[in-house]
Amino acid sequence: MRSQPLPLRGYSAMQDWLVICLRAPLGSFGENAGNAERDSADLPTRSALIGLAAAALGIEREDVQGQALLARGLVTAAGLYERGNPLADFHTFQTLHQAGKGAATRAEALAKTAHLETSISRRHYRADGLWQGAYRLSGRAEDGLALETLRKAFETPRFVLYLGRKSCPLSHPLVPRIVPAQTVVTAFRTQFEAVSRTIAREGTRLQVVSVEEAGDGPASNRLRRHTRHDDPRDRSTRWTFADRPEWRFSIAPENPGKA
Repeated sequence: MRSQPLPLRGYSAMQDWLVICLRAPLGSFGENAGNAERDSADLPTRSALIGLAAAALGIEREDVQGQALLARGLVTAAGLYERGNPLADFHTFQTLHQAGKGAATRAEALAKTAHLETSISRRHYRADGLWQGAYRLSGRAEDGLALETLRKAFETPRFVLYLGRKSCPLSHPLVPRIVPAQTVVTAFRTQFEAVSRTIAREGTRLQVVSVEEAGDGPASNRLRRHTRHDDPRDRSTRWTFADRPEWRFSIAPENPGKA
């Protein structure tokens, strides 16, 4: 993933952000999907955040229109407090070689031992990490989509929420909060004050912020632009994603002498 520094910029206008905290024993934010190796990024992806919102609202994966409305109407951001420790799991699976094709049942396939091939797939996770996710309405949001509706859904979600995969249930309430702020950094810090005593170790602070639009971040000359393949296009049958730009900011401590 190539990146490049961008010049210093100013602040954006005040706007509402819906912020949630994300803590789980294991989290996984897929980058390069594949059968043999599935990596995890160090920050929640746009697809993961949109997926959380859809699950909370009860929008099925097969609901193409509902998923598209949500993806079109929300702009996301992610904040990193603790990256978590890298952890890799593996699975073994068997496939039938071309020469042994034609089995009508699994039992018949397994009986063709001479043609069975065993392979290993790896899944990567982040153990004991701490993040935040944030949402604001885009200029293409429809009237039926409101941050207050999503906030209530996060408090009482329709479906079980996971941090990337079904093996990654959350370990702390999301504590959703709508925060008016000029930048998402201010919104992240405001919501974090409400949860820091129960979710974070002493000295934990906001380290990195990623946004979809550079104007959502702080005035900084330390931002970098990346391209990420995590903009959901279709979750109904075959999951497909598109590229999108991402801007990352390194966040300095609020009180350097105490950090």
